[in-house]
Amino acid sequence: MRPFLSRYKILPPLLGFTSGILISEYIGHEWILIALLSPIFGGVYILKPKLGFLIFIPIGLLFSTKPNIQENSILNFTGKELDVEGVLYRSQEAREEGTRLFIEVNKIFIEGKEAEAQGKAIITTEERLPPLAYGDRIRVLDTKLRRPRSFQNPGGFDIRRYYERQGIYATGFVPGKEWIISFGKSESSNPFLHGLDRLRVRFASFVRRNAPFPESEMLNAITIGDQGGIPKELINEFSSAGVSHLLSISGLHVAALALVFYIIIKWILKRSEFLLLRFQVPRLTAALTILPVFIYMFVAGFANPVVRASIMAIVYLISIVIGREENRLNTLAVSAFIILLWHPWALFELSFQLSFASVLGILLMNKFYPLKLNTFKDKLLSSVKTTVAASFATLPFIVNSFGTISIVSIPANLVAVPLVEFLIVPIGLLSFLSFLASDFVAQVFLFLDVFLIKLFLLVIEGILKFPLSSLTVPSPNYKSIVLLAFALIPLLLWKWYPKLRLLLPVIIIGFIITLALNIFRNPHSGSLEVDFLDAGSRNITFIRLPIEKTILIDGGFSSLKTGGYIERSVLTPYLLKSGVLRIDYLILTSPDKDHLEGAKSILRKFQVDRVWTNGRKLDGELWELIKNKGIGWKDISDGEPEPFEIEGVKVEFLKPASGFRIKDSSLPYPVLVRLILKDVSFLLGEGITDEDAIKSLLETHRDKMQSEVVYFPKAPIGQKGSSEFISIFSPKIIVTNSTLESISKLNEGSKLDSDSNPTVFETETEGLVKVITDGKEIKVRTFLDK
Repeated sequence: MRPFLSRYKILPPLLGFTSGILISEYIGHEWILIALLSPIFGGVYILKPKLGFLIFIPIGLLFSTKPNIQENSILNFTGKELDVEGVLYRSQEAREEGTRLFIEVNKIFIEGKEAEAQGKAIITTEERLPPLAYGDRIRVLDTKLRRPRSFQNPGGFDIRRYYERQGIYATGFVPGKEWIISFGKSESSNPFLHGLDRLRVRFASFVRRNAPFPESEMLNAITIGDQGGIPKELINEFSSAGVSHLLSISGLHVAALALVFYIIIKWILKRSEFLLLRFQVPRLTAALTILPVFIYMFVAGFANPVVRASIMAIVYLISIVIGREENRLNTLAVSAFIILLWHPWALFELSFQLSFASVLGILLMNKFYPLKLNTFKDKLLSSVKTTVAASFATLPFIVNSFGTISIVSIPANLVAVPLVEFLIVPIGLLSFLSFLASDFVAQVFLFLDVFLIKLFLLVIEGILKFPLSSLTVPSPNYKSIVLLAFALIPLLLWKWYPKLRLLLPVIIIGFIITLALNIFRNPHSGSLEVDFLDAGSRNITFIRLPIEKTILIDGGFSSLKTGGYIERSVLTPYLLKSGVLRIDYLILTSPDKDHLEGAKSILRKFQVDRVWTNGRKLDGELWELIKNKGIGWKDISDGEPEPFEIEGVKVEFLKPASGFRIKDSSLPYPVLVRLILKDVSFLLGEGITDEDAIKSLLETHRDKMQSEVVYFPKAPIGQKGSSEFISIFSPKIIVTNSTLESISKLNEGSKLDSDSNPTVFETETEGLVKVITDGKEIKVRTFLDK
């Protein structure tokens, strides 16, 4: 170990600093730990200098301490209607529909009274806004601020923690530009950065005017980092092909740009005999290449991923200048250290993890199979090696985050990376630079880039036509992740301790076994398990039958306003974390566009056997998916569906009387789903909260209404008829996705039996609610029980 540490001296301090960040994240109490650990590790450093890296643990804690919430924090004004005034701390982000504004708030106005406030907030609009830039002072009228909310389900992404790491404590929404007042540049903002960002905004508008959609959005994403307007369908296609990283400015973009300019500058310098005789051209070239990297960082608007990638590139170029480029692992560690000093929470961001994993994979590949660039054959083989190394190194992170393995990733990257990195990106940058002088010249480069992007899209479309271009896999468990991390030990120490190579096959076999057990395990317990997911105002119920079948009710929801957030960030991670790859029955109680759009995503991602819809209003794309995948379809609104039984569980659909008419034709026809296992029954569905539907259901199905577990999609407090409705079936358990202020309100007028005292579980406050029954006893667990 000593020879390894003497060669890579930066690794122990980096390990200590990273440990401090992890302790801060998962344990907290930073100041107490700093006070305790600093003198202990300081003494260790004095007595045993070799363990001096431990002093970096309290330093990591210090850099990652969480800020105290001040009395005038914007967090204290959430839940109120108000006006917000502040300065844009980054440029606006165009979305597929609408715009996002990032505001450093310093004033709020409540009922005409001004008050000081501080903190960052994100305001989303329903429509695209006129150009606004970094440093502009704006006021947002009549918005209701909310604290970012994380949905509490297994596998869920903690969006609140993600925002709070960036100092963002509130979000808001306004319909459009009428609710935004711009006061122009703030006096406190940097005039250079403000002017540069206005130029970026102008260039984005120029591209959208002169290039077709979606090529315009792709070019803006690749050139200036404005990727919010790329269609979600296109992002999904690129993810399936394993090339989604090409749609954002990442380490690969910056590295490719640095390489292009390094080659060009070196070629120019070699034309001069004077420079060849007096300077080491490679070192001079590396020094001069730092400038275009800085320029690209300016053009991309100093977004965090761009700054991280630029730091990595600049550190490597500096290592060439000082003659230390051979020790690449140390250079990588120095880059990581600088980035974490600047932004400790980058450690938890996927872009940081992917960037460093891919570079580490390439370095390890070069260690065992050196990369050569002498002949064309060498260059081709080196391209294959680097692509394979980067793909395998980033695979665990991609599987854990997206649950997808792209089978065509390696060939897709071999074709797409040279096209994007060595043609589209440099030409896009030339288009931006020429835009400063001439719109006409910029348009020439723009049209050339559009042609190349069209070619790029055709290549990806062709690759995705291959069968099984991507596979959906469950999220790896902790055993697999730990084994994979241990694989780094023999890979890094192989040179000094050759016997460690014997551990590598053992670790790989163990990893494959744990992964296979996770994929092929049978999670069914012999009981009926009903999971009510925390999905805000959306209704998602997942049912695991006693033996092997599964039912998903209203799981397809992909609102265009939220960019498919519910399906992509709530339901899919939950299913993958639960090891679910197959859905036997997908039941959609509503035929609205949002539900149907989400159903498409479910059908693409998972194996679905049957789709039952509450109506026939399905669009062509959904019909095509059902037909091509051989999925069974049934309309449960047609007549009175017969009850059926699966694995001992009886399933009934309860509908209002035949003469029932809904007030709003855009709303779904009310349908309740009833599950019965021996002595226990569940009643689910949106019709429970419709007053007219309640009356009609009571007239038609009064004898079937008694159920032990009832799911209210919305709290029925104060709704006419709801207390009578509840008293009919006297549930033991009520699950709702909204907060019930007091269950006692349901007892007004003694409408509930005196013996009826149902337990209420709220997904909004308790997270996912899991109800388990063997037909006799009922057990309930919530996400917060952990």
